[in-house]
Order: sequence, then structure tokens, then C-alpha cells
Amino acid sequence: MRSISAKIMVWSIAALAISLAVFFLVAQSVLGNWVRERFGQFNSLHFEQARTAYEAGGSQELSQYFGKLNRPDLERYYLTDAQGTDLETGENRREMVRSIVGQPRSVTKYKDRIVFGNVSEDGRYIWVVSGLPPSPARLAPFYILVLAVVGGLYWLSAANIASPLRRLAAVVDRIGHGDLAARAETKSKDEVGNLGRSVNAMAERIQTLLTAERQLLQDVSHELRSPLARLAFEAEMVRKTSDPDAAGSRLRREIDRLSELVGALIDMARAEGEPGSVEMEDVRIGDLLRSIADDCAVEAAARGCAISLTPPEVVDVRGNCELLRRAIENVVRNAVRYAPKGTAVEINLRRNGPDIVIAVRDYGPGIPEELISRIFDPFFRVDPSRNASTGGLGLGLAIARRAIRVHGGHISAENVHPGALFRVAIPRTTTQG
Repeated sequence: MRSISAKIMVWSIAALAISLAVFFLVAQSVLGNWVRERFGQFNSLHFEQARTAYEAGGSQELSQYFGKLNRPDLERYYLTDAQGTDLETGENRREMVRSIVGQPRSVTKYKDRIVFGNVSEDGRYIWVVSGLPPSPARLAPFYILVLAVVGGLYWLSAANIASPLRRLAAVVDRIGHGDLAARAETKSKDEVGNLGRSVNAMAERIQTLLTAERQLLQDVSHELRSPLARLAFEAEMVRKTSDPDAAGSRLRREIDRLSELVGALIDMARAEGEPGSVEMEDVRIGDLLRSIADDCAVEAAARGCAISLTPPEVVDVRGNCELLRRAIENVVRNAVRYAPKGTAVEINLRRNGPDIVIAVRDYGPGIPEELISRIFDPFFRVDPSRNASTGGLGLGLAIARRAIRVHGGHISAENVHPGALFRVAIPRTTTQG
């Protein structure tokens, strides 16, 4: 069966049928004894009342009493003398009572009926009840009705479960065919609703990744077009110029810029790759910050500013040293790029619960508020007029964010007036000192 609703209904009805069969067997083997015992006590009372009616009014009074008890389609009641003569009609009931004479109480079969009888203590009267034997066929209409009602309820339940799954499968199929705007209805709070929300989150993520991928390809094609065009131009000039050394230097610079762009793109791809493939080790963050500050000090001095590193705490993180170096160095170099002359780019390290937080602040013009959420996008520059030769590729902060994400951390930026403040939070592993 391909329909989950049909499977649920079939298995449910099968379980119900088995339950009814077990109930019937239990009723026959266990409850039957209890019912017969109670039924015997009930009939003892009728026996005494029938005997009293006969002794008081004879067969006529006894017939009136039996008229209230007899149900010809189920059971009939008889009172006989010790020889088996029916005291109501005078008929011979010897064969019927033969199996119960001499016993205080017994149950036997007579023809196609069950016979239950009592003998009075003085032996003068015999009480006989003749009834139809129990038959599952008589209960068949009841079973059929129960199965029909419960089957209908199971069908409604199965449809209530299967319908959302069918709608969810249709949404997944649309997503698989490229309709990334398809979303599942997630009003319910049950497992199907949770699955729908997971599918929606997956679709959102896929749509975001594909959009970013398309944007990245557009940006890469745009960024590569200019250096390749300049390379072609410089290569042509090398053949025609009278100063091949100068043309060769320009050609070399264009090649270096193109190599920088390709290297940055490779770094970004590695940071977005499988995190499990990145080699991790214990990294002493304080030592790493000192090394980065020393490396950036030359560039800062050339721009007329300085690097100020607050003596960091001794703290280790589990990570990849080169990825962390590239991420933090990109943040520091970005701050140096915007720091005014005569100011310092401040770097400090502190603990914040389970994380360590590296703060980098400059005293430059800050970031336009409407652009803060975009500065970590690939190829985004706050000043669009800045190009690769004057303001970088616009990949430094994007690489930093992706590298920090690989380590389970996050990076953020805000304006502090004056300047901008970047925070890099990374889960720490061990602390010393």
C-alpha cells in the first residue's frame, strides 16, 4: 500500500479485530465461570419463587410466574417433580433432567440447547433452565457495528495525519524542482508541524545560499574583468613599448592583484568548506594577538597611526591558527585603513562566560548605520569609489566572518562615536593563570 492513511486504517482495524477476538476468548474462559456462578445464584432465587407459586396456586399460578421469565428466543424455565414431569404443562421432561438428577447443580447439553438445573433439598422438585449455547454469530452484528464505527474514526484520524504529509511532500517536490519560494504550512505544534518548519528552514537556507552563490559569481566575474583587461592591455604594451622594464613592472603588479583576488577567494571557499576537515589545535590567543599587532604595526606607521594592544590574558582556544590569524588580521588591517593620523587602533582581549572576546576599535569616521549589516558581505565596500588598488577587494571581513564561524564563534560591528568597534567571540577551551 502506498497510502499512509490506508496503512494506518488497515493496521488499526486489524489491531481492533485481534482485540475483540482476545476479549471473546477471555470472556469464554475466564468471565464465563464468573457469569455462571452469578447466574446460578440468580436462578436459585427464581427456583424458590417458582416453588412457592406452585405450592400456593398450582400450575396456573406457576404458569403466570413463568410467563414473566420465559424468553422463547433465548431461554425457558421449567419446574418438574422428582420423576421429571412438568408441573406447569404435565409434559414428560425426564430426558432433559436425567443428567442433573442427583447433583446439587450441573450444566449439560440437551439436543441443541444448554440445560442448567437445581434439585431441591427435599428432592421433590427439579428446576430446569434451557437456553441457547453461546455463539459468536449472535454477536456478529455487534462486532460489525464496532468495526464500522471504529474504522470510520481511524479513517478520519489517518486522513488527518496523511493529508499534511501529502501537502508537505508536494512542497518538497516543488523545492526539488527549483521553486525555492515554496513553503509548508506550519500551524500545528506536533511532529508534522516541526517537520514542516524544518523543511521551511532548509528552503530558506538553500535559497539564501543560492542567492549568495549567484551574487558571488556576479561579483567575481565583475572583479576579474578589470584586472584581466588590464593584463591584456599591459601584455600588449610590453610588445610595443620602448621601456619594457616599466611595462613589465606594471604587468607584474596586475598579476599580483589578480593573485591576491584568487587567493582571497580560495580562503573564503576553505572557510566555507567542511568544518571537520579543518585541522584544530590549542592556540594561545594572547601570543597570536601580539604577533598580529607586530605585523600590522608597519602598515599603521605608514598611515600615521599606531597599534595599541592591552596586555592579553593567558587563554587558549581550540582552533586553526592560520584561519584565526587571517580572520583577526583582516579585522585589524581594516581598522588601520580607516584610522585617522595620530590615533591608535586598540586591541584587547577579555573573557565573557564560555567565550573569549577580542575587541578592535578605531577612531575613524565609523560605518553608516544602514550599511553595518552588509560590511561582512563579499566584495562589499563602504565607499563604492574605492577600488582594488586603493581600498582592497572587499573580501577581508567576509573571510573573517566565515573563518570565525568555522570555530563556532561570531563577529559583529557597531559604531562607538568616534570610530567603529569590532567584536570577535570564540568559544574558549582552557584557561591558565
